Amino acid sequence: MAGNPKKKGRDRELVSEQEHEVAYLMRTAKVTRQKALQAIREAGPNRDNVMAYLQSK
Repeated sequence: MAGNPKKKGRDRELVSEQEHEVAYLMRTAKVTRQKALQAIREAGPNRDNVMAYLQSK
């Protein structure tokens, strides 16, 4: 059985170059696949930093 479901895991704060995560960024930020991948590479794996990077461009 899983631990406390109210705990926020570190994994939710990170984004990788996996297809489902890139697709999520493309949908939420309304950007192309190339821009989503570039944002991940330049802003790092932190989801908040990636979203801020995409909004600033």
